[in-house]
Amino acid sequence: MGPASFVSSKEQLHTQLLSLHPMDFFTAIGASLDATTVTAVLIAVFVAWLSYRLLRTDPETAVASTVPTPEQCRPGWKGKLLVNPSIRTTQWSGSSAIQCYAPATGQLLGLINPVTPNGIDRAVSKATEAQPAWALTTFAQRRRVLKTLLTFVLDNQEVIVRAACLDSGKTRIDALFGEVLVTAEKLKWTIDHGEKALKAEQRPTNLLMFYKNNEVRYEPMGVVAACVSWKYVNVFLFSDRHLAIFALTRRFVC
Repeated sequence: MGPASFVSSKEQLHTQLLSLHPMDFFTAIGASLDATTVTAVLIAVFVAWLSYRLLRTDPETAVASTVPTPEQCRPGWKGKLLVNPSIRTTQWSGSSAIQCYAPATGQLLGLINPVTPNGIDRAVSKATEAQPAWALTTFAQRRRVLKTLLTFVLDNQEVIVRAACLDSGKTRIDALFGEVLVTAEKLKWTIDHGEKALKAEQRPTNLLMFYKNNEVRYEPMGVVAACVSWKYVNVFLFSDRHLAIFALTRRFVC
């Protein structure tokens, strides 16, 4: 076989190898598919994706919850009008009960017995017992709790507004923006960004300590308490407590 024949055979072999290239193979298949087949495949893929989205179970779905509406927050409620409103009750001599009334109207809302030192100790003990188990929860489980709180606030915003107006004397617009909107936004931010905010963070080192790694870890503190103002009852009840819940601490409000 001469040199010319060898070159010719080599070129033919190269041509055959190119004809078997995977990209050429897929191109040939694509060319053989008509528009009807392509459309049917796309529809099948879309139906499969839609079925997955509709039938899958979201582990972070909010839990449905209902709380009876207090009588004072129901439409048409009219409480006893106090002549000289005061937190001290005059109905029973020597009573330590706190008399709650609407500062805007003077209507009696009810009586509450203040918590005792022993009651505070029992609350701290219960929170201390519950905290270790809660510290083992995942971010998904904590987000589910916060989503449940957010759903409750949005579903019961009318009741929350009425309670805030009666308790503090504020207007409905102030209660809606100051109690509902702020609480919902804080819950939503923590749901969306809480996990990222609590992740361990790296810190730079120096030349002498090049062999060390610096990391900041956020660990739960256990039980924390908060003495808060009465002026924004819903904000302090939900929006501050939810941070302790997400950070794996147990908190009670005084």
